[in-house]
Amino acid sequence: MREVNYNLEKRRILILDEQPARWGSKNYYKVKDLYYSAFPEWERFSWFSMVLMSFRKKLQLNAVYDGKVFCGMVCYYISDNTVYLAYLAVESELRGNGYGSRILHMLEEKYPDQQIVLDIEPLDPDAENYHQRVSRLRFYQKNGWRRTHQMLVDADGEFEALVDQNHFDKKDFAKTLKQMSLGFYRFRIEK
Repeated sequence: MREVNYNLEKRRILILDEQPARWGSKNYYKVKDLYYSAFPEWERFSWFSMVLMSFRKKLQLNAVYDGKVFCGMVCYYISDNTVYLAYLAVESELRGNGYGSRILHMLEEKYPDQQIVLDIEPLDPDAENYHQRVSRLRFYQKNGWRRTHQMLVDADGEFEALVDQNHFDKKDFAKTLKQMSLGFYRFRIEK
């Protein structure tokens, strides 16, 4: 009996919960603060545009909780065949405790029939943060993500697309980005 209770408790702890970051809620302020602290200005959409986009059903701007503990935030757009994970961040004091991996697995379980795509800075040995880029890629690879060797190129630079499956549907990814931005985002995807 003791073993069963332990396993049930362990399973409960591993379950993360997403809650919308609606304007004015406690989640709104927690997600906003983490968004500003985790991402450099050049990498962020304006907060106003994030909030506006989140009124659309297909865009999720959510706080992530482990029980009552706020552990991170996600922002992703859901289309028919693709989920684009635009932002994932873990609270700084909780990093290194497996929350990033758990959030990725939560999304994979939630969207098993869609490819989930995210983008990272490319591995440029001349970049100031080269070692951070390598660590980030290793983190995603450790969690089963694959390099597509396709670059998302926009006004801010180049980013390599990673996917959670063996197959990468480039056309559907491009369609998803256009839908998410209502056609305003200018980009191209190339090798």
